[in-house]
Amino acid sequence: MKDHHRKGECGQALAETALFAMLAVLMAFGLLAWIPTHRARTAATAAAYACSQFLSQSPDPSRAQRNAVNVAWKTLNADWSATAGVQYRVQVTPPSGPGLPGRCLVSFQARTLFDGLFGLSQGGWNSEWFISRSETWKARW
Repeated sequence: MKDHHRKGECGQALAETALFAMLAVLMAFGLLAWIPTHRARTAATAAAYACSQFLSQSPDPSRAQRNAVNVAWKTLNADWSATAGVQYRVQVTPPSGPGLPGRCLVSFQARTLFDGLFGLSQGGWNSEWFISRSETWKARW
């Protein structure tokens, strides 16, 4: 009777171990799937911030807009970002007058890792943005 009881405990321990192992594998896949989105958000934040800094520094609104868009795309396409397969959109609204705010919006859509494996749908667009106020003493337009 005593030996029979121990065999049952051993079987239960194996079942619990198998369940725990599957849970650990699912959690690992979940964490790995989060990496592309996190990298895309980091790159978008850096690009929106760089864009807003260039937007506030030029006294000419059209030139400021061109410079801001260029620096945002250079930031997004930099080697450090490692965001292959991510789609980006950059929208810049230049200040409409001296000392008024302008806005840089960088939207991104990252593919979900293991999308085919889990049958997940494509994620939606996410955005990062910064508002930048042109410095009145520089903006004499």
